[in-house]
Amino acid sequence: MTAMTTAAIMQPTYLPYLGYFQLMAASDVFVFLDDVQFARRSWQSRNRILTAQGELMLTIPVRKHDRDTPISAIEIDDSQGWREKHLAALRHAYGKRPAFAEGWAFVFEQLAQHRDGRLADLTCDMARAAAAKIGLTPRLVRASELGAEGARSEHLLAVCRAVGATHYVSPTGSVDYMEEDGVFAAAGFPARFQAFRPVSYPQGPGEFVPFMGFVDALMNVGWAGMAALVSPKP
Repeated sequence: MTAMTTAAIMQPTYLPYLGYFQLMAASDVFVFLDDVQFARRSWQSRNRILTAQGELMLTIPVRKHDRDTPISAIEIDDSQGWREKHLAALRHAYGKRPAFAEGWAFVFEQLAQHRDGRLADLTCDMARAAAAKIGLTPRLVRASELGAEGARSEHLLAVCRAVGATHYVSPTGSVDYMEEDGVFAAAGFPARFQAFRPVSYPQGPGEFVPFMGFVDALMNVGWAGMAALVSPKP
C-alpha cells in the first residue's frame, strides 16, 4: 500500500503570513509556485507590518519585465534603497517588542544575502530559513524545477504528480476555481481545503490585528512562540 504524501502549493511570498506556515505544517511536500505569471500588486513582492500608526505595506521593487514573465525570472531593483527602508521600518515598528533582536537578526541576514538577485530566490530562501527555525520539515521544492505542464488546476495536479504526492491540501481561497475546473475530482485525486486559523498573540497595545507578515509574530513572541502558532492542532 502506497504511503500517503500530502502536497501543498503556494506562490512564493515576501514575509508570508502565518497561514503560509500553517499550510506548510500540514504538508509532506511544499511547492513554491514560482513558474506562474508575476502579478505586480500581489503578496509575491510585498506584505504588511503593524506600526503604532496602523498597517504599513513593505514592497520589494522589481525591474521592468514582460507581462507574462514568471515569478522565477523577476529581478529585484536594488537602485531604490528599499532594503534600508524596510529595515528602518521594522526597527521603528518593533524596536521595543520582546523578541526584536531575534527577529531583526534574521531579517537583516536574509536581506543581505540576495543583492541584485531574483525575487523568488530571496522569498523562497527566506521562507525556507523561517520554516527551519520553527521546526517545520516538509520537503521544499520550487515548481520551476519540475517542468509541470498545464494551467490553473491542471497545473496544480501536474505539480502534485511531479513531486509524488497522493493528496493535496489547498488554502480555502482556491475553492471556487478548483471546483469550477473540476480537474482534481475528475482525476480522483484527493484534495482538501484548509482555512487559516488566526491565533492571537501579544502584539502590543490595541486590538489584535491578524494577517500581518510573519515578522509581526516573530518580533513579538520569537521563534518558539511562532512555532506554537503554526503547529498542527489536534
